[in-house]
Amino acid sequence: MRKGRYLLPVLLLSGMLALGGCGASAQSIGQVDGLDALGEVQVISREEGSGTRSAFAGLVGFDSSEDEEKEDGTTDNAIIVNDADAVIAAVREDASAICYISTGSLEELGNETVLAVDGADGTRENVKSGDYALSRPFLLVWSGELSDLEEDFLTYINGKGQEIVSESYVAVNDAATFLSGQYEGTITISGSTSAAPLLEELAAEYMTINTHAVIEVTADDSTSGINDAMQGRCDLGASSRELKDYEEELLDSQVFAYDGIAVIVNSENPLTEVTTAELKDLFTGTITAWEEINTGRE
Repeated sequence: MRKGRYLLPVLLLSGMLALGGCGASAQSIGQVDGLDALGEVQVISREEGSGTRSAFAGLVGFDSSEDEEKEDGTTDNAIIVNDADAVIAAVREDASAICYISTGSLEELGNETVLAVDGADGTRENVKSGDYALSRPFLLVWSGELSDLEEDFLTYINGKGQEIVSESYVAVNDAATFLSGQYEGTITISGSTSAAPLLEELAAEYMTINTHAVIEVTADDSTSGINDAMQGRCDLGASSRELKDYEEELLDSQVFAYDGIAVIVNSENPLTEVTTAELKDLFTGTITAWEEINTGRE
């Protein structure tokens, strides 16, 4: 595996994922009145290639599929949308809907309900401590040697930029003072729609510090950003999922934030919490009607 100059905080991430993996253990959650009125479950899912989808499927436990043409085990009856705004709109319009979004997008919600998962809310404190099962990293990835400007920008993100990170996400490091080398040039960043708003904020502040630089952020999806970085179509790729083994062999990476994945339902849904086991059944289509949730509860 290639060794980057920026080290991924392995212990913190491993702890998060270990907790996420064991979150599906049996819990005693009471039955919920009124679920029968919702009828059939309508799963809303992000598109294939989405880092949020990949991370969610992996943490909940349906990241493999018997169908070689499918990325994971998401039910064929899911409605597919391409960004957090579309997720929120779809859940808002359908009382039977359920989906997931970055916790960084929660301020965009109206009356939608954010579900506790395995007994914990997806607050920044719970994401940081590892108590929330659905947590994932934001990464920047690159191929080959970094330019002086790219080094300077990553040093900023890893230090002073952590102030911005900590406003809505979990910082990787304590914020530190930063003195730019004032290098000239352009950095192109492509990838995760979840990470893009944060990267745009970081880029905007960096460009006020180094007025000789231009940083362009294009939101697509994590897989596209990773592939763009591999093939030289961008300088830095943005991912909101972990790298696959072959990607780690070909790319260097830096984690610059941690994020939770929130599960949301319509305001008419009386549900307030779920287990990861129930989420797996909901998103794979094992549970097809909302009232079936009560079947497995005491």
